Amino acid sequence: MKSTKVDGGLCLTEGGGRFVDIPAFAGEMIDRRLLRDIKHLRRKYKIFVTDGYSQDAVHSANGEHPIGLALDIVPDKASGGTWADVDALAAWAEPKQNQPIAPFRWVGYDGDAGHGRGDHLHLSWSHSDTKPGHPAKSVYTLRCPKKGPKRDDGASGSGGGDKPDADKPGPPSGGTEPGSGSSSGPSGGTAPKLAPVVAERGGVDG
Repeated sequence: MKSTKVDGGLCLTEGGGRFVDIPAFAGEMIDRRLLRDIKHLRRKYKIFVTDGYSQDAVHSANGEHPIGLALDIVPDKASGGTWADVDALAAWAEPKQNQPIAPFRWVGYDGDAGHGRGDHLHLSWSHSDTKPGHPAKSVYTLRCPKKGPKRDDGASGSGGGDKPDADKPGPPSGGTEPGSGSSSGPSGGTAPKLAPVVAERGGVDG
């Protein structure tokens, strides 16, 4: 796993993908490279994760849930979270409709069918091409993931659904490359050129 700081304070991580349990959210898994981002968002916005890595048919096969790079979010009421907190997160991640800031590829909230206040917020992270069930080779995050033999990234274990580290990208997933003109890819002046990363994966997700 190799992580590099890029423009805007973002982190590009190549390799090291693996599906792990999300601490404090029993039964939910995610690509381990997102754990520090989740920890940050949980502290700042008091979020509760209702879904992460999933190949359930309720989610788009071309979305990020099947590759462990998406979250479905509601308020963590037990920690004092409210929909106002989720509103604030959604507004920060997507200041204008269909124009999310990096590292987010797609944000589903008010104005998106099946998403929004009272339902859930969906966040997808930008990544390289892959296929369902296989971690992407590259991913952009807000925080660089921890690495080393003693993991302190908050993972409670490898989880029964782990996949081996992704050394090679899988077949294309149907996404388009950045700069294609798509309105659903990362944008908003602070975003770097997401060179090896997919700007979109063919539509909305759940």
